[in-house]
Amino acid sequence: MVQKMKTDSIERVEARREVGKRVRREAILAAAERVVIARGYAEASMDQVAREAGMAAGTLYLYFPGKEALLQELLGSKVRRLDEAVGAEIEEGRGMGETVRAVVLAMFRHFEEHRGFFECFVREQIEFTRNATHSSGVLREMAQVTARLTEWIEGAQGRGEVGGGEAALLAVALRGLVFQFTRDWLRDGAKGELTRHAGFVAAFFLKGAGA
Repeated sequence: MVQKMKTDSIERVEARREVGKRVRREAILAAAERVVIARGYAEASMDQVAREAGMAAGTLYLYFPGKEALLQELLGSKVRRLDEAVGAEIEEGRGMGETVRAVVLAMFRHFEEHRGFFECFVREQIEFTRNATHSSGVLREMAQVTARLTEWIEGAQGRGEVGGGEAALLAVALRGLVFQFTRDWLRDGAKGELTRHAGFVAAFFLKGAGA
C-alpha cells in the first residue's frame, strides 16, 4: 500500500513536470514567433528569444540546441496546425464541393492568422530552409498534409464525387493552388483578406479535378 502511494506520487510529479515542459516549450515558440516578426529570421537570436520569453538563455538551450532548430520547429508547428485545420474540415463528412471550399478556407484562415510569420518566411525562405536536416523535418510535416488530402480525395473518388485522376497529384495540385495564392498575397503586402479567394480556388480545383 505504501509502495503504491509512493509510485502514484512519483507519477503525479512526473506528469506535472511534463506539463510544465510543454507549457515552457509553447512559450518559447510563441516568443520566437514574435521576435521573427519584429526582427526577421536573419537578425533573430537565441538571446532575444530568451528575453522575450522571460527566461534565461541557458534554459532556452535545454529545449533547443540553437536558432536553426528553434525556428524550424516553429515552422513545423505551423504546418502541423495547418494539417489539423484541414483534418477538422475533412472529418465533417460534407459533399466534395462544400468540403473543398471549407478546406481552402481553413488553410487561408491559418495563413491570415499567422500573417506576420509567413510574411517573414516568404521574404527569407532561403535562410529558413538552408539547413538540410531541419528543412527535411518541415518537409515531412508537409507530406502529412498532402497524405491527408490524398486519402480524402481517394474516398471522394470511391464515392464518384470527383474524377479518376491520380489522387496524390490532385492533392498536390490543391495544396499548390492554396500556397501560390498565399505567396502572391504576402508578396503583395497582404492587402485585403486572403479568404476572399477561397471560392475561386475551390471552383478552379473542382473544375480541373472533374468534380
